[in-house]
Amino acid sequence: MASKYGARPVGTDGSDHWHRESVAWQYKFSSLNKSRLRTDLTVHIVLSVLMIIRVLPGLTSLLGVGPVSSLRKWNFPPPHPWEYAWMVGVMAVIVGWRSMAKNDSRLLKQYVVGSIVFGMLPVIYGLIDQSDDLYAYLNEKKYSGQFFGYPAVLVFYLFLFIAVQVHAFGIYFAYQLLRSWKPREKKAQ
Repeated sequence: MASKYGARPVGTDGSDHWHRESVAWQYKFSSLNKSRLRTDLTVHIVLSVLMIIRVLPGLTSLLGVGPVSSLRKWNFPPPHPWEYAWMVGVMAVIVGWRSMAKNDSRLLKQYVVGSIVFGMLPVIYGLIDQSDDLYAYLNEKKYSGQFFGYPAVLVFYLFLFIAVQVHAFGIYFAYQLLRSWKPREKKAQ
C-alpha cells in the first residue's frame, strides 16, 4: 500500500493496534442511543400532532367553545378517554428531549415513568376498550364510525399498535442510556 510520507516504519505491520486509544463503550453507546431516542421522540411528536387533530372537534365542544365550522366537516367519532390521557404523554416527550442535552439521568427517569403512565397504560386501556368493536367488525362487519372511509376501529388499532412500539422502543432506548450514563463502579479489591 502506498504511503504519502514514504515507507512504513519497520516493526509496524498494523498488528499493534491493541495499545491505541479508542472511544470508551459508554460514549459510543450513549451517542447511538441518543440518536435512536431522538428519532423515537420525533415519531411520538408526529403521532401527538395527529392525535390533537383527531380530538380537536371533541376538545372544542368539551371546553364549550363550540365546534368551528371547518371542524364539523371532518365528522370524526367522539374522542375516547384514553385519547385524552395519551395526549398528556407529550409532556414526557419534552422531558425526555431535555434530558439528552446534559445527560440528565433524573429527567430521563421521569421520561420513562411518564411514558409508562401516560403512554403505555392509556394505549393498553385503548386496546381493551376497542376490543368489543374489533370483535363486532371482524365477525359481523359492523362498525360504529368511519375515518376517511375506513372503519374507525381499524384506524384506532393501527394507531395503538404503532403507539405501543413507539413507547416500547422509547423506554428501551432510555434504559440503555441510563445504563451508559451510570457512573462506573470501582472494583472491590
